[in-house]
Amino acid sequence: MTQPALAATDTDEVRAPRRGAILLVEDREDVRLGLAQLLEYHGYLVTDAGDGETALGRLHASPDDIALILLDLMLPGALGGRDIRAQQLADPQLADIPAVVITATEPPPDERAGLHADGWLD
Repeated sequence: MTQPALAATDTDEVRAPRRGAILLVEDREDVRLGLAQLLEYHGYLVTDAGDGETALGRLHASPDDIALILLDLMLPGALGGRDIRAQQLADPQLADIPAVVITATEPPPDERAGLHADGWLD
């Protein structure tokens, strides 16, 4: 007798959907404003940050109010997108916030895997 196949929910961890705003982290103002307007037009709440320090400040100030992070890897200042993602994953209050990485350049496969992104916009 064969065993029935397990449903995806029996073996995979299922995250409850998060509610809140999209944190858009992008240094180019024209891109940031354009993406924010597009997302808002489709009914999403958006909060934005033009650099890593501002993004981390917003994450730490209200982690329960962020549903998703759209994260540019190339940012000005001391904290780049990789640094933000590493700090986010290391913090239990922030680690479960999904992140979609936005990048114009293709990172090496090992670096890409290390970011543990939930999605990519290349």
